[in-house]
Amino acid sequence: MEVFMHNINWEYNKFQVTTELALLLHGPGFADLSSTRINFHVHLHADRKKIRNHGGTGTLTLPTLEIGRRFLNLIGTEDRNHRISLVLGQKVVRFQESKRPSGRADVVESITLLPYMDPWVAQERERRVAQLGAEDVAIRVLQFGWDCRDQVFSVESEEHCEGHCSVGFHAERRELRVKLMNNLNTDTYNVVIHYSHINSITAHHYLSDAVIILFLNTPPTYERDQTPLRQRLSHLPIPDHERVAPYASLVIRLVCASPHELQKFRRLSNVAQLHNLYDYEYHIEHRYLFSVGAMERLQTWLRRFNWAVAFQIESLVRSMVIDVTEAVELMPEIYRVVSSKGKTFAASTLRKFASHAKLLYWNVDEDIEQISVLQCFLNAETENSKQASVKLLKPSEGSLFDAFHVTITPTTMFLEGPLPERSNRVIRLYDPAHHESFLRVSFMDEARLRYRFDREVDGPAFIRSRVGPILLNGLTIARRTFHFLAYSQSALKEHAVWFVKAFRDRQRGYIDAETIIAGLGDFKKRDEKLVYCPARYAARISQAFTATDAVSVEVEEVFNIPDIDTSDASYQFTDGVGTLSPDLARDINQQLKPNKRRARNPKAHPSAFQIRFMGSKGMVSVDHKLTGHAICLRPSMIKFEAPDSREIEIARAFDRPGAYYLNRPLIMLLEGLGVPFEIFERYQTMAVREAQKATQSLKQAASMLESFGLGTSYRISSVLLSLEKLQISSLPGNSFYEKMLEYAINHVLRQLKNHARIPIPNAWTLVGVADVHSFLKPGEIFACVKPMNGKAIYLEGPILISRSPTIHPGDVMIVHAIGRPPPNSCFAIEPLANTVVFSVLGTRPIPSCLGGGDLDGDVYNLIPLEKLPEFRPSKSHAPANYEPAPKKLLDRPSTMADVAEFVMEYINSDAVGIIAINWLIIADQSPRSIFDPDCITLANLHSSAVDYPKTGQPISLNRIPKLKHRRKPDWNAPETVHANSENYYPSGSAIGRLFRAIDLPVEQPGHRPRQGRKKQRRSGAVEGVIDRFINFNLQEARDDPLFDAVEDVVRDFVDTDGPWPDAEINFVKNLLDRYTSELQGICAANTLSHARTALLSEEEAIIGTIVQKTSQSRKRTDMMSKLRENTDLLVRAIREELAGDDEVSDEKSLERAWLAWELSVAQDKTFGAQSFGWVALGAIFEAVKQIEEGYLTKG
Repeated sequence: MEVFMHNINWEYNKFQVTTELALLLHGPGFADLSSTRINFHVHLHADRKKIRNHGGTGTLTLPTLEIGRRFLNLIGTEDRNHRISLVLGQKVVRFQESKRPSGRADVVESITLLPYMDPWVAQERERRVAQLGAEDVAIRVLQFGWDCRDQVFSVESEEHCEGHCSVGFHAERRELRVKLMNNLNTDTYNVVIHYSHINSITAHHYLSDAVIILFLNTPPTYERDQTPLRQRLSHLPIPDHERVAPYASLVIRLVCASPHELQKFRRLSNVAQLHNLYDYEYHIEHRYLFSVGAMERLQTWLRRFNWAVAFQIESLVRSMVIDVTEAVELMPEIYRVVSSKGKTFAASTLRKFASHAKLLYWNVDEDIEQISVLQCFLNAETENSKQASVKLLKPSEGSLFDAFHVTITPTTMFLEGPLPERSNRVIRLYDPAHHESFLRVSFMDEARLRYRFDREVDGPAFIRSRVGPILLNGLTIARRTFHFLAYSQSALKEHAVWFVKAFRDRQRGYIDAETIIAGLGDFKKRDEKLVYCPARYAARISQAFTATDAVSVEVEEVFNIPDIDTSDASYQFTDGVGTLSPDLARDINQQLKPNKRRARNPKAHPSAFQIRFMGSKGMVSVDHKLTGHAICLRPSMIKFEAPDSREIEIARAFDRPGAYYLNRPLIMLLEGLGVPFEIFERYQTMAVREAQKATQSLKQAASMLESFGLGTSYRISSVLLSLEKLQISSLPGNSFYEKMLEYAINHVLRQLKNHARIPIPNAWTLVGVADVHSFLKPGEIFACVKPMNGKAIYLEGPILISRSPTIHPGDVMIVHAIGRPPPNSCFAIEPLANTVVFSVLGTRPIPSCLGGGDLDGDVYNLIPLEKLPEFRPSKSHAPANYEPAPKKLLDRPSTMADVAEFVMEYINSDAVGIIAINWLIIADQSPRSIFDPDCITLANLHSSAVDYPKTGQPISLNRIPKLKHRRKPDWNAPETVHANSENYYPSGSAIGRLFRAIDLPVEQPGHRPRQGRKKQRRSGAVEGVIDRFINFNLQEARDDPLFDAVEDVVRDFVDTDGPWPDAEINFVKNLLDRYTSELQGICAANTLSHARTALLSEEEAIIGTIVQKTSQSRKRTDMMSKLRENTDLLVRAIREELAGDDEVSDEKSLERAWLAWELSVAQDKTFGAQSFGWVALGAIFEAVKQIEEGYLTKG
């Protein structure tokens, strides 16, 4: 409601009037109308003569008519005996209903949505913003350089710019902007530095100069001002910057125009609340570390080396482990190693050297002589020569290959690997010697985040200039040129594609990108129009690049069977799913699990697999009626003809059920459909309690880790439960375990707070398949849940079912589960464990109602409402129609150049994330919540955006509804920004209240200047490790209850006192050394920072989390997934090595595992030793289990 005010004292400004009104509105007269302080808006009319602060009149807008009426009754009546007066100075303010009582819609919406802000807080914010915007710091020299190990700043590019360069602070964006104009003042360039990307700043006097040095975790953004949109750049047009920007963008030195300007910078930094400001003096030199000559000499050397070696050298320089001059100085020694010991040994030595050299940057006491880069390399060579093998550790299970990765950012590129990774059909076609010819290339913004262009920046132009030449013309590294090949659908979502350089294969001859694509199959036979749509053509090609495990099982019969359609042919009940015989499923499972330990404990085979076979893709479920080795494919599965590809490729085997987790979109949807907030609060509180109880006992810690999928690579929960059986309930004083658990608890709390990822016990996530025997009635499902080593659970009664992502009110529905199947029924014969089986009868398939799902691998979320009736919605909504989006066609067949153009367009136009977050925010901002028309529009757009990779039809940004208000809900604030800032309001929705219910501990790694850094200890040479092991005091170790308890178990089967043969000690030691070296590589490759010292901690690696904050949590999720995949493969390989092959007895395996445990205890201060100890413990308990089972068998 709007109230007109007059007779306002001219001496009072808006903030003072607001303060006086707040005393009334927040007093006892209004306390019953609002549980929080009433928000309101004051507008003072301008003085037309421009003499006074205002014209003496204005409006007061209140959030509701009820509050407005109460206000006028108390203050605005003419009955002076009952009137409360507002006196400003000597004048009594008069109030009456405005001529526009409803008020301005935007003002009413704002004060209804946002909390009251004290006037002085708003005034202080405005003062701070005005102060930062009003002043710039004049700069006379702009320098980019290299932070040398001896604490010298080497100037590599500089511009003398007195009179046309300055540094400004942008309060709203929380960024520094170094503004540089050219000498003619016709063009303006910006170096944009976000506050959160600053590691530290030193502002000091150096000789006669007043200097600012910015040490960054992430390269800045380079821009050129132009109309109508700013232009993003990879470098500035100043001397040498194009050449050195890839290496020298993390340290920027600014020479101020005067000491006064330096003082101004310090003052403004305090106003901007910039922390990590120091006054350390840095010496400068012009060392020309990246000179033209040095770069040319390096490239000449690189051409002389094999690609695998050249890749590692280029990686060293690109990751800023060493500078180019140091790299050139190492070339003769590297050449010597290659010549004498071969390329494999040399590449392995360079990987080891990289992890050691990275630590040289950390400064220690200056009176201790620092090791040189050359000596560091020689040490790495010596250590490597002691190892029995220099190959990467890989488990025998799965179709793995050594993958090389390149990440292209706006300023540089990063080279990582090789790392073991699941291969694909194309990779497996060729001899492993040629696997190094394939590159996985990702296109990312700085800090390895997705590209997110400001609306004022010309994003498409930058992608075309930066990414276009690489996709269209090739990527040249170390004078080898790779060409764009293809991508998988999952990789495209990460903006990653495959490149290949030409090679000659013994069997297939000359191979390049063109011959590989040509050999995949016939894409025209089934659909002549397919090749006219670049996106669809590429989607078919992508099937061959899906990460899979190949199984060499002979398929005796391939049956082509029809899809089951609805009566009107509008939908397919069997969209994407076929069947296979029980025998074939059993043989596939045995091929996937060849490990001898698994072979001794055969388990029932999975009932469903996601496959790639010939030119088909999708799911196959077991049909008990099929005999022999048969598979049935449907037309909805067959995408192109590839009769020569007879290998069954397994993308995923569904051998266990998935846990059920709520998430923000699902909670928003369920709340909109009537599920009370208290239900979500109850389960979040349970999850928080479970996390907090984890410190009380190993059993509770194991439960928490299992619930949230943490420590899975290292089987930590299993190890903890084994220790608990030894009567060890806790590990007091074990600092590694305590830090590990602290990271795990913080991870859980962060997932709850920032994602509302709340586990729901007794609810499940299952893959969908079809009822091929037509047993189920319309609207019915069958679900048999069989946890690993658990009893079968048959879901029965009403089930709340959904499929992520949920965005439309009809994306959740209630279906009926039939429960335990009748005797002799198809499900009694084959229960299809860990799947949800959908009926093939009715007018519409259930999956199609759930976000447009199908059965080619989609998983569905099921809540049994008989066990969890509190989740039953009070409302329901019809499902969306999800009409297929039109395809973007050319007037001619597509080429791979057209596919490359589509990739560029996709990087720019991938709108799924924008649509999803806008839907969530608008639902939060709107009184109509998920039923707001804009939310329905977004739900329809979301389906088209999801299909974009297959249709090529992008969603125009101007079709996406805008937010209701500039200020966003607090739960949307990035981790790097405080949610209480003026840009965010406290959300009243369930996800907002859940967000505020959790306080995260401060876990961001501290920023330290280099003077305060200390070296980490790395793994030593073989002799040093063996010496420490030989001198290991076993009696002292037995004082530790953990060590003593484990030894008691092991002593029942083997002698733990030794002495151990030297060969066994060397075997385990080499295993530890290889493990620590590869773990360091994994920890370096999976950080979110570009900083030269960036390395995940061992505790982060073992838990499978990343502590560092990021503005894009999706990127951290992706990196954590990669981290867990890498560590899982590493740990599996270590356990296989300890277990040995079929000729190694279980007792011998136990001896090795015990020796590994002893060695880890002796080496406990070395990076990697602690986590290696947890691997050894797991191997000990596994070996003991095998021995005991063997005794029972012999019985």
